[in-house]
Parts: sequence; structure tokens; C-alpha cells
Amino acid sequence: MFDTMKYGPIGDAVDAIMPQTEADPIGIYASTLSLFSAAINGLVRTDEGRPVCVWTVLAGRSGIGCKGTAYRASRALLGPHFEGFFSTRVLNGISSGPSLVGNLYGIELASMGSEGGPDGRACIVEEEWAEVLKRAKRCPTFDQKLRTAWDGNEISNRTKGKDGTGDVQKVESPLLGFTVHVTPGEWAKYVSSSAALGGSYNRLLPVLVEQSKMLPYGKRAPIRADKRLAEAYRWAKDKPREIALAKEAHKAYDEIRAYMIGKMASTPEHVGVYFERTAEQVFRVAAVLAASEMKTRISKKALMAAWAFVQYSINSVEKLVTENHSGTQSKVKSLPDVIRETLKRHGGEATSTLLLRSLQARTNAQGLRETVDQLDDVEYFRGKSSTAGPKPIIYRLLTDGAEKKPERQDAPVLTLVEPPKTAPVTRKEPVEKKVVIPQPQQAPAPSNPFAACL
Repeated sequence: MFDTMKYGPIGDAVDAIMPQTEADPIGIYASTLSLFSAAINGLVRTDEGRPVCVWTVLAGRSGIGCKGTAYRASRALLGPHFEGFFSTRVLNGISSGPSLVGNLYGIELASMGSEGGPDGRACIVEEEWAEVLKRAKRCPTFDQKLRTAWDGNEISNRTKGKDGTGDVQKVESPLLGFTVHVTPGEWAKYVSSSAALGGSYNRLLPVLVEQSKMLPYGKRAPIRADKRLAEAYRWAKDKPREIALAKEAHKAYDEIRAYMIGKMASTPEHVGVYFERTAEQVFRVAAVLAASEMKTRISKKALMAAWAFVQYSINSVEKLVTENHSGTQSKVKSLPDVIRETLKRHGGEATSTLLLRSLQARTNAQGLRETVDQLDDVEYFRGKSSTAGPKPIIYRLLTDGAEKKPERQDAPVLTLVEPPKTAPVTRKEPVEKKVVIPQPQQAPAPSNPFAACL
């Protein structure tokens, strides 16, 4: 799935470090898009004068979501050229409208005397967003000011002086980036339906994330900064840039807009409200991808990569809202259903260790094999090890119409130390399961002209 959305220097940079991290590639990609867009915000805008900032939410369970790992990987990719920005302009703990205005106003005021003039760029980073959401419920203006800041429109606040008069703090063009972390359960508890209907959350791009693999202890190489992203940052700061669609991308963008209008019309309001700004979200992501290439025109290929990323966010929102909607109790899913869903999220295959982490304490390695032995659509086999250690057990979801598995064969109980996940290869030695099938592909929705991006 990541292959459909990765594009340009950002996509290449994330792809290159995957052997060195356990984080979800989509999580690293989302964090990098947010941080890079926050750094170039104000310097780079759309041809309509809109900000290019991309606001993301990494949604994953504690311990197996690797949300913090993804954020740290993206910071490492951006490297020292961005440290001047991050060391002075990262904000956290903001849970009220006055606090938001005051912080942005203070950053802008402090830069008044600088050579480049006022610079109000900032980025909210929250690794425990649930705490902020909990406190933000007490402020009636927080959601509204956050929405206005995403739009790039003026926000203001009147402070209270000792004499009862006070001063007006005004930020004419907020330049705010945003990337936060939350668990699915916390989303269900603190993201209210009323705030969503007011438009507070369709400015965000939530993405579900999971650990991608388990690396042996002491075998993680350091992540090096990507030189192309540093060059793109220098290019963005050199002079103001306006990003527009290339002519070849006009028709595709109109088709995306038309598709989303149809989807919203056929989706319940409490879900569809999150998609109201999908077209602009696609444009913003595509603009950031173009800027990373040091281009002011968005190619059709860049637009479709952005659409694939936003589609993944749409699917994440539907899952978060439908399965964890406030005031409802989620059904406890059967172990086979959880196994199938986990395999689907990982492209149809996962190592035993990764699968067991997703299943938490519901079963052990032997119980997992015994459960899969009873399923016609899941198989397991020994993979190939990239080290001298034991070969990993790989679980694979079979596609519709694939040859059924042979009769059950009791597999020996193995204690495995999982190496990084490797692509399936043709094996020359006997294995427990010899069913060889093509990689599963998600069936496209008939009405979606961009199903290949799903």
C-alpha cells in the first residue's frame, strides 16, 4: 500500500530507511509530510494563496503503533538543516484558543527585528494528544481558532490587563504545522461528534499505523539526513514560491473532486463530515511533494500519489469512526477475523512475531498455528532468513479462488528470533506449506476511478 503513495525525495527517503526502523512506513511518511510542510509554510503557498501545511494524526495502539519511532525517524531524515526551525518553533501543550494565539503571536513578535522580517512559522507536536483533547474541552474557542489557523486566516485574542483593558494579540496569517499521536481508543473517547460536525477534524489526516517488523537488538543502524530534502528546504527559503497544478493534472483533480462529492452523498453524516476538505487535502499533499522536488508545478503522478495517501487516511477515518464511534460499544472480534484483518493491513503477509504482537495476549505461537490450521484462507510457511539465525514463520492470506491448503500437518514448536521482514522468495527446500499463490490485491470499488491507489 505504501508503494502507491510514496513519491519524490520524501517517498524515496522513507523507503531507503525502512530496513533500519520498526516504524510503519506510512507513519514516517505522514510525519515527514507534516514537518517538511511546516518548515516551508509561508514561503511556499498554492497559486490561490492557500497554505501548504499538512496536518496529520498518527493513530496506533501503544507499544505496537510505533508512533514515536515514526516521528523520530522523520526528524532524523530532515536532519540538521531543519534544526533551526524545530529548536525554536515546536509547540506543545496548547489546549485553548488564547494559548494558541498567544504562542503564534509571540513567535512572530520575536522575529520582528530579524533580517528576513517577521516569521510566524510554528508546528504543534503532541505525542500524547489525548491529554490536550481532554483539557481543550474546557475552552469554547480552541476548535474554532484551530480551524481558522489551518485556513491561514486571521486569529486574534484580547488579553486582560490589570486595569481591565488589555491588549489585542493578532496573527494575520497563521503559519501553523501540526502532527500528533493518539490511540484508537482515545480517539473514540475524546473526539466528539459535535466538534467533528463543526469541521474541526476534517482539517486533519488521521492514519492508522502499526509496527512494521522487529529488528534484532543492537542491529539498528543510525538514520542519516536526506540531502535532497535539505536542498529542497534551501530552495523553498530562497524566495516565495507558488505551487499550481500542471495542465496534465487538471482532469484528474476534477475527477477526484467529483468522486468525493459522490462518496459524501452516500456516507452517513457523522463519517462524511471528515471528508469535506478532501480535495484541498490532496492538493496540499501534492504541493508538498512537488516542493520536495523543487518544482512549482504538480505533475499528475504527484497528484495521484497524494490521492493514494489521502485515500488511506479516508479508510483510517472510516475505521476509527465506525468501529470506535463515541457512545457505542465495539464488538469483540473472533480470533480468525483479527488474524485476517492484520494480514490485510500488512499487504497479505506478516511474520509470526508481528502477527502475535497485533493479537496481544489472545493467543501464543502454538495457538496461532492451530487456529490457522483450521482456516481455508490463511497459510504459513518458513521464510528465508537474512542472518544465520532461525528462519521466520510467515503467515499469508490467500486470495479468492486460490488452491486450498493441504490437510493439516502438525508443525514443530519453534522459538523464533524474527529478523526484518523480507519479501517472499521461491524456496528450494521443503516447507510446511507448499501453496504458492500470487500476491493478494485489494478488490477495487467499481465506482472509484482511482481504485489503483487504494
